[in-house]
Amino acid sequence: MDIKLADTSEGPVYLQIRRQIESHIRDKQLAAGDALPSPASLASKLSVDRGEVQRAYFELEHAGLVSKTVGRDFLGKEKVTYTVR
Repeated sequence: MDIKLADTSEGPVYLQIRRQIESHIRDKQLAAGDALPSPASLASKLSVDRGEVQRAYFELEHAGLVSKTVGRDFLGKEKVTYTVR
């Protein structure tokens, strides 16, 4: 998944992320069942605060475009996964 951020004149960072993911879903670049990168990994890749990615994912979840699953990793630590609906 390729996301490119513009300067803030294009809107807040979380909104740019949300719009681009929506576009990827609409254009079938992301299909139902595809997993999104973790908020931490996407934030690191984009060099933004993890909260920006979490807010974008939260809004996508509330729009019904992605679903959030909470599970455990092999060490028993909580793991959150976001997948396209």
